[in-house]
Amino acid sequence: MSDVAAGPLDTGPPRAHSAISTELVRTLLASQHPDLAHLEVGERFDGWDMAVFRLGPDLSVRLPRMEAAVGPLELEAQLIENHGAGWAFPHPHVVRTGRPQGDYPWEWSVVAWLPGRTTDREPLPASAAVELGRAVASIHRPATPDAPYNPEQSLALAERGADVEDAWATLRSRPSWPSIAGVTLDEEAALAMWETALGAPGPLDTVWSHADLHGSNVLARHDGLGGIIDWGKAAACDRAVDLGFLYTVLPVGEVTPGGSTQPGEAVASAVAAYCDATGTDDPGLWPRLQGIALAKALRWATLDRELNLLMAGRALRALGVAQAS
Repeated sequence: MSDVAAGPLDTGPPRAHSAISTELVRTLLASQHPDLAHLEVGERFDGWDMAVFRLGPDLSVRLPRMEAAVGPLELEAQLIENHGAGWAFPHPHVVRTGRPQGDYPWEWSVVAWLPGRTTDREPLPASAAVELGRAVASIHRPATPDAPYNPEQSLALAERGADVEDAWATLRSRPSWPSIAGVTLDEEAALAMWETALGAPGPLDTVWSHADLHGSNVLARHDGLGGIIDWGKAAACDRAVDLGFLYTVLPVGEVTPGGSTQPGEAVASAVAAYCDATGTDDPGLWPRLQGIALAKALRWATLDRELNLLMAGRALRALGVAQAS
């Protein structure tokens, strides 16, 4: 894609610790959890923070890839233990914890494996939108003093302005502009949406939030919600943050000859279910969540990673500010 090649390359996740390997997992299990050592160590998956190995049919091993990921691993375990008891949707359960050993310097964990597919490449079916909205509602409890501050997501909408302007500058400099992330952007509509978001009433409160609720962290299974994973960035945020991410998870929607489906209709269903479940009456919620979704999509459109580009294009189309190229 010419618009990707013309901009600065994103090199992806930081380099993982060199000790991480299938053999390391076997060694750690044999030494610290010998009753699990007979299980087959399967496929490896690398996210930004964690290296994950399948372990038998029902478990996985999560190892921080770098020192900065140790805190998120601890946060994930504490959050699920302290707040996850009432969650009806599938989510990870920590089965065992591990300690540093040999050349590997950090704590690690064994967690239950959630079957399903991520919804980055292919979105969650629209039929699961209500289920997803209710799941987000159960996550959003009033933020307690121990809720972390996420430097990317806990900030006020206006504080995202510098990043949005930088994304605009990067995208406008590309030869294919206004074609980005596989879509053709309506710049006037996008700018108007951003200005509307900035002018909207601010949040009435902050809530415990997943704070990274994009399609790579939401699972689909049997045409329903398969689970929500990777809780290491959870923080106190405007409730619009998690809801804005839903534009990367749910299908675009299309204007059909019969007019039965509109762009963003699945997101609207999820948000309606969320508001019904929480009793939320927040007059600025819709413009803020759309502004957050727009800011995230514009930034991801500058990156050189396929899944980010797919989700950015999906969000921009569902927001109604772009058309498929």
